Amino acid sequence: MNFIKKFFKWLLIIVLIISISLGIVFRKKIQLTYTIVKDIISLKDNFSPNNKFEFSPTNDIDYKDIVYKDTNNVPLKLDIYKPLKNIYKSSPVILYVHGGSWVYGDKSIPQFITPILDIFRNNGFTIISTEYELMRSHENFEKQICDIKDTLRWIYKNSEDYNINSNQIGIIGMSSGAHLSLMSAYTSNNEFTDDIDLANYPSKVKYVIDFFGPTDLNLLDTSGLNWDLTNIFNSINDRSSIAFEFNPINYINSNIPETLIIHSKSDSLVPYESSLNLYNKCVEEKASAKLVPLEETSHDMSNIFTQDIINLTKEVLRFIVKNSPLY
Repeated sequence: MNFIKKFFKWLLIIVLIISISLGIVFRKKIQLTYTIVKDIISLKDNFSPNNKFEFSPTNDIDYKDIVYKDTNNVPLKLDIYKPLKNIYKSSPVILYVHGGSWVYGDKSIPQFITPILDIFRNNGFTIISTEYELMRSHENFEKQICDIKDTLRWIYKNSEDYNINSNQIGIIGMSSGAHLSLMSAYTSNNEFTDDIDLANYPSKVKYVIDFFGPTDLNLLDTSGLNWDLTNIFNSINDRSSIAFEFNPINYINSNIPETLIIHSKSDSLVPYESSLNLYNKCVEEKASAKLVPLEETSHDMSNIFTQDIINLTKEVLRFIVKNSPLY
């Protein structure tokens, strides 16, 4: 309960600060920030001790379990949460990619990010959450990256049917999902294709938000991995080759999408150094990126502290508003 109260308190303060700082920016972004402030006030005022966070932005998923591809006899699905208000001619999109050490997890959206995504949905954004083929007995990074890029290709293919602005797609990834999101965002349209029906569509995104992503697989503390992933990693004959091929840091150039990197210095599973190296490489290559360090939060964010809430919320909201449409 104290966590939730702190969350809304600091969320409101931060967005008010952002609304003032954006006063010199274009009117549409000022309007977006203003309505976000109102939404946060409403959330805070309506909160009661009996309220509980759901594991998705709302209980009413507009389009649930849409099969976006079916290769290897494994149908993969996504959920679509339509905007609650039609503000834009076509809706900007935030794609969410779950974590789970590449082995576990599903497309349900975790509670700590739910309020942020809910606010943007209430301000004209479409939220899409996707799944990918999990590792079972062997490493399949390539297939998983293909799945995320094929999700993006599916969005392009079906943009008119769902009133989506394919020029305004952002992607948010958690942990291993952040790794896959970065790989998808940093590679070209014709790389990592799987479904032939989607292969000719783009997979370009406008921005990517990386939460605690393992951006250098060589730095992973394998002693802390779960049993399933440890067995999978131990079965890889040439780990250095795999690590090189599937490290996002090796794909950085000046043309990659704008990147927001969020990582805790107290992360015991994925070292903070991993994100620091990613950021430094972006600076070296003159790519647009920002690193937001958290101080005490664990990898699963189950113990997020007030100061970390402030930093995380401020930067995510500012980043998405900055990359929002001007029309």
